[in-house]
Amino acid sequence: MGRRINIALTILALTLVMAGSSEAAKRNKQTFDKLAGEVLETLQAFYPVLATEKGVHSYDHRLTDYSSKSVKEMIKQLDRYVKELHKYRNMEFDTADRINYQLIRSNVEIAILDLKQIKWHRKLPQVYVDDALHGVYLLMVSGHAPMSERLYSIMARMKAVPALFATARRNVQGPPDIYVEVAQETLESTIEFYRQVSGELAHQFPERADDLLETSTKAREAMHEFSVYLTDIPRGPGTSFSIGRQDFDYKLKHEYFLDFDADSLLRIGESLLAEADSAYREYQEYVENNHQNGKEAVFIPSSFNRQDILDYYQWETDKVREFLERHDIVSVPEDIADLKVIETPPFLRSMVAGIAYHAAGPFDQNQTGYFYVRPIPEDLDSAQLAARYRYVHRRGFKGSVVHEGYPGHHLQTQLAGRHEHPVRKWQSNTMMQEGWALYSEEMIYHAGLFGAEDPARWLAVLGGIRYRAARIIADVKLHTGQFTYAECLDWMTRVLDAETEADKNYHRRIIRKYTMTPTVWMSYLMGKREIERLRDAAIERDGDAFVERDFYDDLLAEGSIPPALMWKIMGLK
Repeated sequence: MGRRINIALTILALTLVMAGSSEAAKRNKQTFDKLAGEVLETLQAFYPVLATEKGVHSYDHRLTDYSSKSVKEMIKQLDRYVKELHKYRNMEFDTADRINYQLIRSNVEIAILDLKQIKWHRKLPQVYVDDALHGVYLLMVSGHAPMSERLYSIMARMKAVPALFATARRNVQGPPDIYVEVAQETLESTIEFYRQVSGELAHQFPERADDLLETSTKAREAMHEFSVYLTDIPRGPGTSFSIGRQDFDYKLKHEYFLDFDADSLLRIGESLLAEADSAYREYQEYVENNHQNGKEAVFIPSSFNRQDILDYYQWETDKVREFLERHDIVSVPEDIADLKVIETPPFLRSMVAGIAYHAAGPFDQNQTGYFYVRPIPEDLDSAQLAARYRYVHRRGFKGSVVHEGYPGHHLQTQLAGRHEHPVRKWQSNTMMQEGWALYSEEMIYHAGLFGAEDPARWLAVLGGIRYRAARIIADVKLHTGQFTYAECLDWMTRVLDAETEADKNYHRRIIRKYTMTPTVWMSYLMGKREIERLRDAAIERDGDAFVERDFYDDLLAEGSIPPALMWKIMGLK
């Protein structure tokens, strides 16, 4: 009898401990979620343009305040969050909450790195130009409210532009020539953008035309004055764009959760480039010997016109989505928001030269995505129409849809935005976003979207992989002091066989971006590689039970988070 009582008491004690543990875990989650919400609100308030992009509209009337007082206060708050988050490092969390903890901690750590260590606001004029540009652009294209309501915020941000650039003049010191060059070019486009925006809005709201003209003029004058100021600003050394090995390694670990440093990444990039270059050149030789492409003889209807071309773009987008659904490659929810293909609006044409995808903010109610295509002239001659018809006939838009639409950026961001936790919705890690879009190109080719064999398309896929491998090397070497801009340009044009002046000019422009956005450019192919590693591990674990669609659905449901975190979520080794 006594033994039974002791056993019963032991069971009761264990039950009470487990109940207490459960209650403690519940309290931990509640306090953590409250802290995470406070962190997100602080980031949104300090970076109001980023908040607008995410679909948070509480700060649509503001631009970022990079004054010394504001930055110091923000760093103080972020340092406090680091201490608060540190208390949760050993707390009892389930896997999902543990990942959310890692993500919000990463958001804080990278914000501190940007403001306190790298100090982009002190070295990169583009920080201010982008705020002025995107602050108005995002409100112009947003569908979260009628334009009559958005007008207030647009004008408020235009009015904030002179103060923004006054702060820039106090802050920016010793930028390299490349940074000045990019900022002045973008300022020219932004000035034209503001002029077009104010004209369009004045046409819609004639009663506000005078205010719009005055506000826009003052903003444009401030931008012009800053551009002139940059002409004479003392320049820093040519390699001052480099963030250095220590900060590059920090970003790899704390932003992407990778377990290797810059040196290891460089070796991976060199290996991937050698592999990709060999595959590309071998297939290129095969195409040249077996698939010479001339102008295909195609009957061109006399009625073919520019509207047919625009209709084709949307038709192709819908057809690629149907292909995914028909072949059960990845789930496409019936209620997923539309992806609308439109000609680039007039007020954006000074900035968007080619195609571009504009995603809805994950917190926005209106989730419609827009796929901008080059405007089609009204007066196409017969030769131009013939060329466009051949493009339509061979369904040349497919590849763009795969990367930008289905199953690429539109599907991925739509599914990411459906995650219920605000920490997940806030994330936009490029290793997942760009890695998935690049992965999609090869995955969909093998799924048969382009038929049994499409030599030109497969060569383009291989070329894209080779290009992204070269980017890994450029990214590392630029930001660890192993490449100057000129050395990087010379290397990339040589390695990627850039022979035409147009190709060389492209690399001149894009390498300037590399100098401003370290680790972004390695993330395309490294993201694809990480997704492939996850897939292969899942196949090894599940064997015959592996279902490709289920793997993709699980991957895309977790948000735009670093793929390295998916190992724990998926229970893979």
